[in-house]
Formats: sequence, C-alpha cells, structure tokens
Amino acid sequence: MTKKSNLKKPICALASMTLAASLLIPGAAFAEENTETTGSFSLNSNTYLSNTGWAGNTGSMTSSDQNMTNGQSIFYDNANSFGYKWAYPADATGLQSSPAISYGWHWTNGYEGAGNMPVDVFRDNSRNSTSSRSSQMKNIDTSVAYSTADVTGDYATGYTLYIHNTQQAGMETAPKATIKVITSTSANPAMTDDTGMMDASDMSNRTETSTGTNVFTGNTAMTSSDMDNMMATDMGAWGQWIDMVSIGGSNWNVYRSTSSSDNTVTSANMNDNVTYTFVRTANTDMISLNLTDFVKNLLDRNELMTTGDYISGVTFGTDVMSGSGKLTVTDWNINVQ
Repeated sequence: MTKKSNLKKPICALASMTLAASLLIPGAAFAEENTETTGSFSLNSNTYLSNTGWAGNTGSMTSSDQNMTNGQSIFYDNANSFGYKWAYPADATGLQSSPAISYGWHWTNGYEGAGNMPVDVFRDNSRNSTSSRSSQMKNIDTSVAYSTADVTGDYATGYTLYIHNTQQAGMETAPKATIKVITSTSANPAMTDDTGMMDASDMSNRTETSTGTNVFTGNTAMTSSDMDNMMATDMGAWGQWIDMVSIGGSNWNVYRSTSSSDNTVTSANMNDNVTYTFVRTANTDMISLNLTDFVKNLLDRNELMTTGDYISGVTFGTDVMSGSGKLTVTDWNINVQ
C-alpha cells in the first residue's frame, strides 16, 4: 500500500525547512494505525503486516466485534518500527487473534508465488540435479528482532510455515500441514537469577495447538523432573511431545498435533492438516534461522511426504489467547533461494 501523508504543501521557505526536518524523525510523518480485523499494511511487494482476528471462546462476539471492543490494532511508524498491540480479557480462552507479517501465501489473493515461493519439499540429494531441478531444497533464511511491552496473559510468538500439496495455492486452498517455530511464549517458565525455573504466569488457557502446554496449572515451581515427565507424557495443547532437537544454535521441543486421538501420523491422516510445533526452550527477541532446517528435521523423521508438497508461505507473528501487550518489530529480513 502507498503510505499517505496529510502534510500540506509548504508555502514558504521556513515551512519547507520544517517539513524536511520532520522527515528525518522516525515515524514523525508516516505513523499509521489500523484497527480493522482484516486491515493490513504493505511492507514490500512480497510482504505485508496483517491484523488477523478470530472468534475465540469469549462468547457470541464476532472477530470484528472483538477487535473493536478489545482494541487490537496494527501500526506502522517506519521500516524499523512496526507491529501490533492487543487487549483481551485475562480469562479469555482459545485463540483470539494472530497478527503477523506474511511472506508469500496467507489466505490472500495476489501474493501466491511471491518471493520465490512455493518451495518444493524434498530430501537433499534425493533426486538428480538437472538444469531445471535442483538437488538441494531451497533455503528460507530469515532474521528478526523485536520487543514486547506490557505483556500479560497467554501468547506465542514465532514463525509459521504453510505446506500445500499444490504449487498454485489460492485464497481458498487450505494447507495440508503447518510448521510452527515458536521463539517466545508465556508457556516458557521464567528464569530466576540462580537459573532456577519458576512458574510462567497463567498456565490454564492453552486450548489451541498453537499455544503452550496445559499440563501444569498450579502455582508450584516446575522441577527438572517435572519437565522431563511433561516432555515424555504431554498430550497437552501443543500436541504430543516427540523430541528435543538443536537447530540454528538453539534447543527446541518438538510437538505433533493431528486429527487422530493419539496425535500419530499415518498414511491415512498425513494430509489432514497436521501441525508441528518447535518451541524454543528459552525465550528470545532476536534470532536468525534457516527455516528449511526445521522442514528437513521432519523429513528425516518421515513426518512429511518427500514428494508433491510445497511451502507456499511464511508468517512471523503472535497467537494471542488472553491478556494484553504490544510487539514492535525493529528488524525483519527473509530471503528464499
């Protein structure tokens, strides 16, 4: 979208100097905010910031009503200061909203095929290289830096990769699988100065596959033994815990959620919108990753099909379940090659 300014044409030299000076102040001239549920700001030809709201479980309000009532919005100051803020009841349950930066496909016409998307999913060196077919899966290199302010309640921030079984996914084409890479979440226990783990605030609202575990709901601190038991037996909201892995210099707990009662993947349900969630074991607000590494990890586990699947789009944003907060992106890069 083209950013519009309400500044009038200068009528004298002094006014011209004042205008020029104001343009040097970040966000002074072009700060914008959008409170519409389907509102968005274009960041470039391949990327946009969207204000996505859902119905959640807070009663009979529509997502549009909720955004108006709870004050969710996206904002754009400049290329190094944009993001979103939200405010929902502390006792809300379910997924309320998913504001995010979208790259490529994301339930929107006009972005299909953008930014070297889709990415063919396959094991490296599993096919012969030709002039038209690479033997290496494309890299999805990305980095992000962001800050959060006044955050309460339940949330999960990170990347989502959308996988389709077609190269031409459109607005109405549902993904067959999603891969979430969570960089920070209220589900992670807070760390004390002596590195002991404390309870994360509010462990009770995690009823969506995009959120954290709902195994522990009390106020007692989790011990290392508790954590081990949770990893081994968790059938909570992330899905079933399947492993801990090291990718991109960080440790991640891996979960699987499917349409089956035991969250297993079979040839019968491999196309039934399986969700894989990689949760970083410690929160971070700055990270650089090759997202293809997470796909390769699942391929090595035979969790994904090795032919006929494509990554159509990538988002970076926050799944909000309850509470309030503000997230400001100060650096964002993604490159597919």
